[in-house]
Amino acid sequence: MFSSNDKKDQRPLSGATKQKIMEILLEGPRSLGEITDKLQIQKSAVRVHLQSLQSEKAVESHFKIERLGRPRKIYSLTENGREVFPRKYDLILSLILKKITEINGKEQARKIIESVADDIATNIRYEIEKNGHLNNFEKSLQILNSVSNDMGFASSIAKEHNGSFSVLSKNCILHKVALNHQDVICHSLHDRMIIKSLSGEKQQLNPNVELKECIARGDNFSRHAITKRS
Repeated sequence: MFSSNDKKDQRPLSGATKQKIMEILLEGPRSLGEITDKLQIQKSAVRVHLQSLQSEKAVESHFKIERLGRPRKIYSLTENGREVFPRKYDLILSLILKKITEINGKEQARKIIESVADDIATNIRYEIEKNGHLNNFEKSLQILNSVSNDMGFASSIAKEHNGSFSVLSKNCILHKVALNHQDVICHSLHDRMIIKSLSGEKQQLNPNVELKECIARGDNFSRHAITKRS
């Protein structure tokens, strides 16, 4: 027979409990026993949730060797897990851009953002070259799209009837910043990243990129029309 406390410990765990586990791990790495003690529920139930969080790549584990006794399995948050908690990237970036503009002027702020776009494009061109697609327009776009998705743009490629392509982005990763700095973010960063990714010294794609729809302008998505100049 279970006591009343035992029955309470048998209750099913919810998503809220997963969140509590992550909040515990945000304080620092913990063992299964330490997490269980804080939650006051059965180890088996906590273990199931930890396994789930590991499969979601939100939590990782390693063995810690103690001076006495067997090594202990320790759980900690991954970077993906930390991303679940609020981070005001957009606010900080917006303040940085504002300060740069106040001190050095709008043109200097634009040059810095363009330099960031160029660095991102250099990495994308490296992936394109590594895969042997420097002068393959469609394959290059597919790699660009893959990187855009990794960045969080939730993008896709569509081939138009005239042979041109559209890159559709359902998410603006810097939406709040773009609202106040549309020209710098939408053109000096996003447009330029696409153009420079497809127009390196070893490439002969010579793309024309035009922003047709834009989330920062109130559209439901951003769409870049991309054509290969003759």
